[in-house]
Amino acid sequence: MKVNKECESCQQRLGLWALIASLFLSLVKGVVGILGSSEALVADGLCSFYQSFVVVNSIFYMRNSEKTPPIYKSIWFAGLVISAMLILGTGDVVIFSVVRIAKAAKGLLVRPSPYALYSAILSVLANQLLYRYSLCLGKEMPETSGWVTDITQSLRFSVIVSCIVVIGIGVARIVSLYGDAIAALIVAAILIPKVVDLLNESWKQQPIGNYTGLQGHKA
Repeated sequence: MKVNKECESCQQRLGLWALIASLFLSLVKGVVGILGSSEALVADGLCSFYQSFVVVNSIFYMRNSEKTPPIYKSIWFAGLVISAMLILGTGDVVIFSVVRIAKAAKGLLVRPSPYALYSAILSVLANQLLYRYSLCLGKEMPETSGWVTDITQSLRFSVIVSCIVVIGIGVARIVSLYGDAIAALIVAAILIPKVVDLLNESWKQQPIGNYTGLQGHKA
């Protein structure tokens, strides 16, 4: 029983740390990506922003699974707004990546800053640590609730994306200037379907009638 109580406490901390890490990394990667001339890092920042909403969603529905909470309308509306923001942001990434490829072909593009590479590596390490932590919880508590599984999957997604970005920035700094833009396009192609799913999911769960929760988390 003691171990189970400790594991339950760790589960709650997982959500908190995942949210803090996602918001922090989103801000850092967005700022450093813009200042450090790395479109791939900006795209990675959008992925972290997407992950932060996934974490908030998971924690919210875990704590309010029986009745329609008063704040549900705000969460539903936030899902629509954030989905739209991510779609617009990803569209900008695609456009600027194409522009970067054109500039690279003309020799007008500078290489990404080393700080962009360091930020991408930091993202890999942070998300990997949290991902391993969530896997450890799964081993200790096989009956892990669905919201923990959602966070674990989002962390795994972030690790993969950040690895792509690290490779892209590394290639852009050492081998070819095209590396960063190509990595950005790959990340955008991976992120767009997830954002579209988030938009559809938010739209389907309008606050009308009884609350049903997220898919797989029905009341």
